[in-house]
Amino acid sequence: MENMESKRVFYGTYGQMWLDGELLGEVEELKATVKLDKIEVKMSRHLGKCYKSVGWTGSGSFKLHKVSSFMIEKLAPHMKEGKQVLVTIVSKMSDPDAIGTERVVLRNCQIDSVDLINWKLGALSEESYNFTFEDYDILESADA
Repeated sequence: MENMESKRVFYGTYGQMWLDGELLGEVEELKATVKLDKIEVKMSRHLGKCYKSVGWTGSGSFKLHKVSSFMIEKLAPHMKEGKQVLVTIVSKMSDPDAIGTERVVLRNCQIDSVDLINWKLGALSEESYNFTFEDYDILESADA
């Protein structure tokens, strides 16, 4: 973008997150990353390291204000039984001054852990989650 206007920068307050179709109003932050899986390729007469991409890994994290036992109820009983819990996460970022809306869906997300107890005297309670995902689609992109 050659000439950017400061008002076009997305402001996180307008971000939204859905977990299995349920809008989570208590979300504080959400991040998802796709990282290439690479293997080294050795080449004759070439001193620099070379790589071949052989796949990708999807991972992310989100943080919630602790307002209910929703995540404990959703995950803990299945984890105790050794069952894999897969969820779908949808993110929407839409700022009134930004150029459009960005929506991404993450499929087959597996949340790594759930805190059964996590509080501190004199502090607001939060929940933090790390996850991996197996697939994603960009549903809507913000283009200039």
